[in-house]
Formats: sequence, C-alpha cells, structure tokens
Amino acid sequence: MRSFVLLSFLGGLALVSAQTKPKCESQCPLVKCPATDAATLCRCKNTRERLCKEMCPDYQPLYLPCPISPPTNSPIPPPCENKACPMVWPQSCYCMNSIKSACFAKCGGEAPTLQECPPLSQPSFVTLAALAVVDSTKPTPKPQPTGANPVCGGGRGNYRTCEEGWTCIKNPYKPGCGPECDGLGVCVKDRMCGGFAGFACGTKGQVCVDDPRDDCDPKRGGADCGGLCMWEEKVQEE
Repeated sequence: MRSFVLLSFLGGLALVSAQTKPKCESQCPLVKCPATDAATLCRCKNTRERLCKEMCPDYQPLYLPCPISPPTNSPIPPPCENKACPMVWPQSCYCMNSIKSACFAKCGGEAPTLQECPPLSQPSFVTLAALAVVDSTKPTPKPQPTGANPVCGGGRGNYRTCEEGWTCIKNPYKPGCGPECDGLGVCVKDRMCGGFAGFACGTKGQVCVDDPRDDCDPKRGGADCGGLCMWEEKVQEE
C-alpha cells in the first residue's frame, strides 16, 4: 500500500514538472526588425525564424514570401549619356547646365540643380550645343584599310600562287610582261565584270580592268570586253 502511494506521488511530480517545463521556442533569440520597408522587414523576420529553427530542431518555422525590392514612388529614369565639358571657366558652367537640362528633358526624374554662371565676356564665342563634348568612352571607329591586290607569280624557284577561285594576271598598272615572263602579277577573283551585260564588281571600291586572257582588247577597238575586278593602283610609267 505504501509503495502504491509513493509511486502515485512520484508520477504526479513528473507530470507537474513536464507541464511547467518551458518550451524551447521561448529561448529563441529576440531579433528586432526594422520597419523601413516591407522587403527589409520580411527578410528580417525570416532570419529570426531560421535562427530559432537552428536552436530548436523541433520548431516549425513560418517563412514569409518577400518582395524582391522595396516599392518606389516613381519609376527609375533611364541613364543619360556620359558627356564631358571643357575645363575652361565659365564655359564649363554653361556646359554642365546644358547637359543637366538635356538629361532632365530626355529621361525625367528629379529636376536638376543648375549652377549660377557668370556672364560670358564673348557670348558669340561659345554656344551651348558646341560646349557639350561627345562621350569620350565611346569607341572611335577604326579607319577602314585600303584594299591591296595580292601578289603572285615571280621566278620559278619562288613562284607565288593564288588561292582557290582566284587567278594570277599581269598588273595593268605596272609595266612589264608579268607572270608570262617570270614577273610578278596580282591575284584577282576569277569572276567576270563588264561585258555586254555590264556586270559590276561585287566589292565596293574595286574597278573592272581588261582580262588579258581573252582576245578582246578595248584599247584595240574591242567592244563590250569582259574584265576582272581588282583594287585600283597608281599607274607606273615604263
């Protein structure tokens, strides 16, 4: 009988102890989240839930879907072109004001704060359009190289050939007999130009010269002779 009473007493103590034991969640770190915007507040709350989960594995965190970025009152204006001004006062003052005004008119946004510029001593010397210098960061277009006719022919020991689809002819701008007598010539595309149909050269800047391989010679009365396209060169006298 005493044993039964003792067991009942101990069981009651264990039950009371289990009921009064604080939950693990009450020991989670207290994180004070700023309320500056919805996105920051949401991310802070999710961090607090994650920290509590790390401390209490049995805790079920409640994660919130957060916006990507905080909302803005106005759309973000597109960036304006970068421009530079001459380092000469007061021309630089007028130049900067001109750039700010043009950017505001094009892209909007907040109204720019313009500088107070002193009067120009020679108003006709500088105009606002001339003051704005084009963006120096933009790449300068490279000059296109002048076409050159590939050299071919030469002596039998070091004869230079043309690539496939091209043919070696005598350079009409230079004296001599060319490849026919072991001289140098030029490589041209084996594609007819001129003729009765008046075919034009496919490459801009090239000219149509007489094809020395046929019997038609415009200098000897030949009409509608076919030719070949090559880059024009300076005529060399014999």
